[in-house]
Amino acid sequence: MTARSDAAFLFQLLPKAGGEAVLMQLHGLYFNRIFKLILSLAKHRESAEELASDVFVELWQRRDKLAEVRNPEVYLYVIARNKAFTWLKQQLHLTDPLDQIDDFKLELARSPEDLLISSEMLHRINVAINQLPPKCKLVFQLVKEQSFKYREVAEILNLSPKTVEAQMGIAIKKLGKAITFSTI
Repeated sequence: MTARSDAAFLFQLLPKAGGEAVLMQLHGLYFNRIFKLILSLAKHRESAEELASDVFVELWQRRDKLAEVRNPEVYLYVIARNKAFTWLKQQLHLTDPLDQIDDFKLELARSPEDLLISSEMLHRINVAINQLPPKCKLVFQLVKEQSFKYREVAEILNLSPKTVEAQMGIAIKKLGKAITFSTI
């Protein structure tokens, strides 16, 4: 089973007896990724941890309505995004929350293909990713690291799918140029 199919299955079980254990499974599957998204938006670690926990509290409160949710993963990320934006509004610092995203590190799972990438090339890729504009970097992270589809990223970040596509195009062009120039 994939994480997405696990989430769909767990969403169906949450309102039933033993729902607390199901909630803990969802927490184990998604807390770190939700925390990372909120932290990239809120820029405040303690608040991001609290807000990520609040996502699961809200999920528990809405458990009776979760059977209607078509895409549980996107649902979780939208709740997280909304919590981050609400917190930012409360802090009165809502200028451009994407301006200062913490450095993003590309982490590769160890497969035969991954072993072919040298540590130097991986360093160049990470440097290029960290030089992307903030919105590009966040879109790139959600698409490449979290494996979301463009329309799902658009829903999570409240953007149009064309904007997500354009941001990915910009990211890929800039990464391609940075890697090409660094190998010459």
